[in-house]
Amino acid sequence: MRAAVWNALTATGIHERDSSTWTKERPEHLQHARDARAFRAVGSERVLEAIGALLHGRTYEPPKNWGWPFLAFPSAQRWNVPSSGWHADANYLSALSPPDGIRIHALFGDVAPRAGGSLIVSGSHRLVHRYFIVHPPPKAARGGDYRTLLRQHPYLRDLHTDGDPDVRAARFMDRVEEHDGVPLQVSENIGVTPRFLLSRGVDLPAMWSHVR
Repeated sequence: MRAAVWNALTATGIHERDSSTWTKERPEHLQHARDARAFRAVGSERVLEAIGALLHGRTYEPPKNWGWPFLAFPSAQRWNVPSSGWHADANYLSALSPPDGIRIHALFGDVAPRAGGSLIVSGSHRLVHRYFIVHPPPKAARGGDYRTLLRQHPYLRDLHTDGDPDVRAARFMDRVEEHDGVPLQVSENIGVTPRFLLSRGVDLPAMWSHVR
């Protein structure tokens, strides 16, 4: 998987053995890497069994491609809980249980704290579900309209507002904040892979595959 990603990066001028080419924090145009056969290992029997359990036995159609690489190179900026880039990975009116879909993050390299891993608002699916029951969107609402409505919620409004890194980390990550009975906390998608699974070469600070 790592080799497939490095091959895709090479096509954009980013080379594994030359860190001077690592100038873009989050490289783009890596979609073709998802077609690499190596990513099929993500859809293991164990993963499929877990998906079946989460979907309460509903039929699950495996995706055509199991890989969609998301990368983060070192940044010169001080780490902060971001105020932009937040999005929902499901229909805004999705049911809670059973879920309409499953999002898998497959780590294939070490992702340390505050080193580029995905941030997830734990409990946000319940928040979104409840918010739109109490504040039903117009029938003609589209994605942008849903996001605008959600930002009227005080927690999400503050999450989308710039601020001091220490203050934001203390509020959003170091404690749970409850709204309307829903506990919310920003969590990092981090982990350490077994060393014998890592291929040779220079390790990226954060490397993972994203598939729905």
